[in-house]
Amino acid sequence: MKAPDTLEAIIKEGEGYLVEFKEAPSQLEKTFSAFANAGGGTLYLGITDQGKIKPVSLTNRLQSQIQSAARNCDPPVEISVQSFQAIIIIDISESVDKPVRAPDGFYLRIGSNSQKLSRQEILRFAVQETKIQFDRQLYVKEGADSLLSVRQVEKFRERARLEIELDNNQLLENIGCLQRQKQKVFLTYSGILLFGKNPQRIFPQATITLLYMKDTATILEQKIIQGTLLDQVENSFLFLTQILHKQPDIKTLRREDILEFPEPVLRELLVNAIIHRDYFETAADISIKVFPDYVEFSNPGIVGSILPLENLWGKSFRRNPILADIFFRANYIERAGTGLLRVRKILNDLRLPPLSLKEEGPFFIATLPRSKGTWFEQKLNSRQKEVLHWQGENFPISTADYARFFSISNRMARLDVKELVRKNILSPQREGRTVKYVKK
Repeated sequence: MKAPDTLEAIIKEGEGYLVEFKEAPSQLEKTFSAFANAGGGTLYLGITDQGKIKPVSLTNRLQSQIQSAARNCDPPVEISVQSFQAIIIIDISESVDKPVRAPDGFYLRIGSNSQKLSRQEILRFAVQETKIQFDRQLYVKEGADSLLSVRQVEKFRERARLEIELDNNQLLENIGCLQRQKQKVFLTYSGILLFGKNPQRIFPQATITLLYMKDTATILEQKIIQGTLLDQVENSFLFLTQILHKQPDIKTLRREDILEFPEPVLRELLVNAIIHRDYFETAADISIKVFPDYVEFSNPGIVGSILPLENLWGKSFRRNPILADIFFRANYIERAGTGLLRVRKILNDLRLPPLSLKEEGPFFIATLPRSKGTWFEQKLNSRQKEVLHWQGENFPISTADYARFFSISNRMARLDVKELVRKNILSPQREGRTVKYVKK
């Protein structure tokens, strides 16, 4: 166990899948069970959830209490303890005999929380543990130095707003992307996928296929996205912004193009496909297909045998917990289990068709229906929406024409037309002393 350089480094790095803060030595068995049932982790005793230091001394009595808590788990949990500055660091090893029970039940590390498992979840967990988690495996054919992209690590530091002075190896070790073995350092599979120079050289299946479809049999445009998983999100999102409908909105002097789906919806579904895909499956990749009527996000890796599809709303299922933790730290996703709920709420608030989930063969599929209009139209009143769909024979039109057509006052017509001009939907044309409007 290697202590970090400073308390400031510990606090700024924050809690996560591998790290928990505790102010006092209470409910230690719960934390030990959760980490032992996951990938192991580190408990920092003497730091509050808010990152405030509450000094703790490693007395003989406290040392005995910590060791007793580890023995109270069934089977006992392997730990190591050391005092560091004003706190105590407890390293909890992953158990080789799962599931591990605390006196009051079974716990599992979910994101930055220790979650108690129900009877059914315990049974599913025991079944799931027969399959090794991909992202935690260690790649030992080459050392970390030959595989690691320093540029990708720096991009992650910026995205996660890390200002701590940790060297790259220590940082990656702390977040589960690097391990030391006999004086050598190696990247885990997650380290290669997130920070490798060329991840596809090792894992060619880690790609995204983007397809712009006229119909189910006709491809208008195709693009294969490679690189690190963080870069794949950005490049895939860029492709979608070029394909999906956009509506201009001018609020100031600058024009802004509004996508038919809000950005958080697209990003959430992109990241969901990446962090939940089954990377053991080498014969298929993630695919995103844009059809005239819907957008389909498909990734290998069904969840139905572990968690019913209808229970995914608000539940956290993390096939690749290290990947999920890194995307959370990089501010791509919200806390565990909220992503699909967030998508559903956004779509519902904008009165857009709901997201649907299904499984076909080995694939998990999320389908986003495309409405005839964009969510931008939700900001228009019923008269303005009707104008948006008028054809050329309805123009040019004056405010007086508009008022007569909708049987409203001239003042209300002027307000409607002014808003349509501001949103860059109508354009004024002067004919002598008369101003009429045409559709852009």
